[in-house]
Amino acid sequence: METAILTQAGGQAVGSLVAPALDGSKGIFNCLKSKYRYVKNLRKNFDTLEDEYRYLSAKKGDVEIVLEINKLEMEKTRECQTWLEDVERMEDKIEKLKIEYGNTHSFLCGVCPFPALLKLGKEIVKITEEVCSLKDRIGQVRRLMVEKPPASLMRMPAKKIVEFPSLSSHVDKLKECLSNAELKRICLWGPLGVGKTTIMKNLHNAVGEEFDIVFWVTVNRDGDERFIQDILLKRLNIKATDQSEEQKASMISEVLKNKSYLLLLDEVFFEIDLERIGLGINEEHNGKVVFACRQRRICGQTDEDINVRRLSDDDAQNLFWKTVRQNLKGNQDIRKEARKIISECSGMPYMIKLVGNYLADVSDPAIWRETLSELRSPSKEPRKKWDEVYKFLKLEVDKLSLDEKSCFLYLAIFPAGHELYQDYVIECWRAEQFLTRRKKLRNSRDRGHKILHDFVNKSLLEKGKKKAQYKMFEYFQRVAVRFLELSEICCIQDGETNREIKWEKATRISFTCNSRLSSLPDTPVCCRILTLLLQKSSLAEFPASFFLHMDGLQLLDLHKTKIKFLPSSISGLINLKALFLNNCHQLMHLPTEVGSLQSLEIFDIRGTRIYCLPTEIGQLTYLKCLKVSFTENGNVGNHNGVGAGSREMISSNIIVNLHSLEELSIEVSPTNKRWKHIAENIVAEVAALKELTTLSFYFPSMECFQTLINNSKSWNEDKLFEGGRVRSFKIHVGHQESNPLPELDVSECSVEKHLRFCRGEGFPVEVLKMLKQACVFELIGHRDAANLSSFSSENLEGIETCVIEDCREMTSIIVGNSEGGVAFQRLNKLYVNSLPNLVHIWNGPMNSQSLFDAHNYST
Repeated sequence: METAILTQAGGQAVGSLVAPALDGSKGIFNCLKSKYRYVKNLRKNFDTLEDEYRYLSAKKGDVEIVLEINKLEMEKTRECQTWLEDVERMEDKIEKLKIEYGNTHSFLCGVCPFPALLKLGKEIVKITEEVCSLKDRIGQVRRLMVEKPPASLMRMPAKKIVEFPSLSSHVDKLKECLSNAELKRICLWGPLGVGKTTIMKNLHNAVGEEFDIVFWVTVNRDGDERFIQDILLKRLNIKATDQSEEQKASMISEVLKNKSYLLLLDEVFFEIDLERIGLGINEEHNGKVVFACRQRRICGQTDEDINVRRLSDDDAQNLFWKTVRQNLKGNQDIRKEARKIISECSGMPYMIKLVGNYLADVSDPAIWRETLSELRSPSKEPRKKWDEVYKFLKLEVDKLSLDEKSCFLYLAIFPAGHELYQDYVIECWRAEQFLTRRKKLRNSRDRGHKILHDFVNKSLLEKGKKKAQYKMFEYFQRVAVRFLELSEICCIQDGETNREIKWEKATRISFTCNSRLSSLPDTPVCCRILTLLLQKSSLAEFPASFFLHMDGLQLLDLHKTKIKFLPSSISGLINLKALFLNNCHQLMHLPTEVGSLQSLEIFDIRGTRIYCLPTEIGQLTYLKCLKVSFTENGNVGNHNGVGAGSREMISSNIIVNLHSLEELSIEVSPTNKRWKHIAENIVAEVAALKELTTLSFYFPSMECFQTLINNSKSWNEDKLFEGGRVRSFKIHVGHQESNPLPELDVSECSVEKHLRFCRGEGFPVEVLKMLKQACVFELIGHRDAANLSSFSSENLEGIETCVIEDCREMTSIIVGNSEGGVAFQRLNKLYVNSLPNLVHIWNGPMNSQSLFDAHNYST
């Protein structure tokens, strides 16, 4: 029994042992079988891995293409970036796995290291699963790319200019321009030190938030288009190291074509081709550019030009005292010198701050006086403190042609800040023979206009208060003297009385505006002198032999002096080309010796008390410009006490003998009866002049005017009325009982072509011909004109200023018609007075080009 039990127990025990063994052997088998599959399917699994990896690589390639195409405007999302980084790490794993897999081939033919193969097989399967996961994960990335954020705005360190309207007004003007969609290229120009950079920096800070991106580039002389392009690439975070300039331009253009941007180019010294850089400013780009330069021409074609001029007097004062320190302003001696120093700085912020910083906290008036002396010094060597202005001016002057350089430096003989009329400047240049290649005066004037225009564009000169006036910056004028031979130039400032004049060496002497000049040496020996300027001085008379040793003199200006007579020694001025006696209000007589001035080309005797021209004027056969005026009463006696009341103001055969005359101005009062008596004869002589291009003349009757228009050899042979060579005219046609209206300011007109038609009837064809050429038209007391359309709209196209006075029958200024004729296309100003029946300014249809430029209307 026990045996049976033991046997049974033993069997159970054995069974209990055998069953687990059998079960374990199955698990081991299955385990071994699974592990064997890792080894058995090694090649197959590796091939699968390569296939999956190939698809993963293709996915990565597709993503990279998308990224490359949009990289200028977009950037990778963080999800995309993480996926790419995981793929790159996977690439490293697979490269190592390939090496390990390659090393197993040597074992397969021999004893197989099963554990190593098993490990490799497991790694292949594991990495295959990871590759599949990576491949599927890219489809779950919400966005591969997002739009790049705009580059951050970098605020410029800029001085506040709110308290300086001269500067802040330019910022306001620029902001206004930038808000105009039509204005894309804007030029800000002016001389060195006038405040352009300060204006640009304030503009940058004021409008930065209004654009997607704002670029600031300081170009300088050493910069070029590649330099600008590189700054733009850097600002846009575009890496383009190996690309060509064309490729870089394409990349910039692509990223900016859908953005609003502003490019601020400061200190531009050369014309910039924006297309080459990649900026299609005038085409598909919503961008704008502001150039800041010293010369207008550098900017090329622009939509708006802003000329930065000197600070106003108030702004200059404020800036100076702010720089110097206000506590010095209470010192009376310093304050007196400060006014002069500020004037010498020409309203240029650069100079004001330069000088102001030098004088800051300096309380010794002696140092202030010495500083003023240095600023005014004509020393050949520039003062180190101010040599930047000297270097700039020297650089620009050296670029000028020989005749341009002579013209510019000649202006240094006038007082600092002196405003000069355009015609006068050109007449001086011609007298000094700087324009020798121009035989005709009209050609010299054209050349002179171009030179003055270029000087302004190069910031060497600035325009004066009126359109036809120019002047140097005061400090430029001081510096310009250093380019001249100092011993040959003598400019005596107002108040200087003790300064020695070396007459024997001087070539140009100026006493302009010297209120203390009352006498001159008796017989100065100055054979080298070319120019003598005495205008606006207190000079009352010349010593009798003063001109004996001045046979080389070419220009003599006595404008607004107090002289009563000219000495007979004036006959020795055989090379004199220009003589100015205008506004010598006490001059009563011209000596007969004036006929000896055989080289004289320009003679201005307006505004004197001369009652009649000496017949010797007719001997001046080289005379090209004659300007004369006669008052109602004038002087009725000559210097010998012989009555002159019966003498004609212009004798016969004077004008007709001046066969070289190109410009003639005879100013008389409309009430002057003496003129009405001789006008018909003078008009006949004027009509015989063949070279006449400029005429200022009063025609007391329509018959006189018709004589000129129908018989003028110059104007008719040159087809005046078909666009001939007439330069300017100021013509008054018709009888006028009273003195004319106050002088009309036409300085803003493009040219002086001024027609006044008084007390007329009908619409004479001669008036219509002249009207078609005119820029200024005055219609005074017309008896039957109901409107200006009666003069024909085509004759009014070029009128810029129009005055209508005392026309009793006028009901409308213009009456439009269905044909749509253009009237007043260039009109800027319209003045009307005493038109009792006026109903309409414009009545009827209007052509779109009519009143195109109209600005002002006044009654």
